[in-house]
Amino acid sequence: MANSDVIISNLDNIFSGKLSLKSFYQSYGSGSEDRNIEEWNSKSTAMVVKGSGSKVVLKPRIKSKQEREHLAKETEKFYDNNSEEIQEKIIQYLNPETPVVFSAEVSKRGDSGSSVNFFNLRVFKEGKESGNPILSILFQAKGLSNGEGGKRSDPHELMTACLILEMNKVNVSQLNSKTGEAHDKDIKQLVDKLATTASKVQGSAGLDGFYIDRDKQDPDVVNLAKAISVSNYILDEIGSAKVKTVWQTGTKWASEVKKFNVGPKTIKNYNSSDIIVKFELNGATQYWGLSLKKRGITSGTPDVEPTLLNKPLMGSRGFVEKKLKSMPGGSSAIKKIEDAKIKFFRGAIKAKTKSPNYKGKSVDKMPIKDVLKVVDTLFTERNDKSSMLRGQGEYAQNPNIYFKAIDEVFIKNFDNNKEFFEEFMDLIFKIKLDSYLEGANFHFSLITGTGDYKNGKIMEVHPPLEKEGRLTSEIFRKLFGAPHKDSFKIIQQDNRKHAFEPGATAAKLFYTMLIGKKNPIAIVDLEVRYKGALTSEPQFQVFMSVRQNNFSQLYKKIASTKTFGPDRWK
Repeated sequence: MANSDVIISNLDNIFSGKLSLKSFYQSYGSGSEDRNIEEWNSKSTAMVVKGSGSKVVLKPRIKSKQEREHLAKETEKFYDNNSEEIQEKIIQYLNPETPVVFSAEVSKRGDSGSSVNFFNLRVFKEGKESGNPILSILFQAKGLSNGEGGKRSDPHELMTACLILEMNKVNVSQLNSKTGEAHDKDIKQLVDKLATTASKVQGSAGLDGFYIDRDKQDPDVVNLAKAISVSNYILDEIGSAKVKTVWQTGTKWASEVKKFNVGPKTIKNYNSSDIIVKFELNGATQYWGLSLKKRGITSGTPDVEPTLLNKPLMGSRGFVEKKLKSMPGGSSAIKKIEDAKIKFFRGAIKAKTKSPNYKGKSVDKMPIKDVLKVVDTLFTERNDKSSMLRGQGEYAQNPNIYFKAIDEVFIKNFDNNKEFFEEFMDLIFKIKLDSYLEGANFHFSLITGTGDYKNGKIMEVHPPLEKEGRLTSEIFRKLFGAPHKDSFKIIQQDNRKHAFEPGATAAKLFYTMLIGKKNPIAIVDLEVRYKGALTSEPQFQVFMSVRQNNFSQLYKKIASTKTFGPDRWK
């Protein structure tokens, strides 16, 4: 058996424990949209490829080309920190009578057909380092593609919709009781069936993501696990009801459900239901709108809850800027931020180029549009960009007065601002949806599917997290009844430093929103960061707070006293 075949068969044995590739890639991708990496699956023929000769090609899929470049360097660091253990494990699967030498480097573009730098680990017979290696492992990231030149859609919504429409409650234990080809065959048959059902979902989108290979032989089991988490729960909750129709709303709201797409004129698609389930129960027709999120499982423990909201901070679509425009002194506050922005980025250009001019033009006379184009061109390497935004290293003489101005304006105008809290929480949780629907038989839930595929063998499915709309609204009505004007606090996250502060480790602003005077409830954590290009506006990222005494804990406590199941539809 060729060395490459042996290594592929034992990949999980080599990269296990602290060497786990799944954990490494997950850690690399955490907290960054640009680092949107598909869950690693060592059994995927699209992610683990036998190359020509002695090559094994590992192809984690990551969204941004720039981040794929950066991943090569981080893989090199990962190897350098664990080289002895990795080498020892690889040697176990090679000819024990053959002394070997390892070579590791970031290979340049163009090698092995790659358009992006990658990390290349090679093994040579001792004394023949100038010849061909007996084994090469290429850590060669690829884009999020279906192999046909286009972007592969996220199938989670459509998979969930298909399972619900089929009223297919999947027996996960039964699936996992089988091994090898029988296990893979059952999963493939399940996904193939869902693929045929997809056309029956109204407004269906995402079918091209059901498989991660061009030949449609390799189902996306990771997203399937998350979809099953939700669909099994939904089918339990509707009990004996008959599912009549399921809609996806991403492309268009169908005429029958368009009446539910309501809300304030200032918020487009206020009803954030990704899919809507129509079912009949006890002679009554019900509609259930599901805003779908998803999370994985690491070492048997569900990951933290995913991002709830991404919104631009400033600009024409900026939530904060819109609010400021309606407030006394808001225009001067906006100007304060804009002035700090252009001054800061002009300073960044001069610090980078060590010149007051750029391509013959005075940096201090450049308008903001041109300034942003230049900084986007100059700051492409992640660490360099982060140092610039934190005002560290060679940029220490150019502190981030821009983020500091945002912080000052944000705290001054929105700390202790009950109206802002109400509007912001409504934007996230849709707590006023019922008032717009005027008693319609429509139910809303924010649901996070929880699942994963372990070692290419075991499907892990945990119950989803649900924030039921009416109960969520009820809880917030009580919280908003807080009598003290200073019961609506925005504070800096515990043990986190803003980008402009000395010793900051991230190019972000960190906040927690709390409600209550005594023993306040931490509702959400906010991060303000650049999502990608510097020509775009920084964004709010909103998460369920993980601070002690948080909203998720409060919701769980109250929900445990409520009766859901079929009785919820009465």
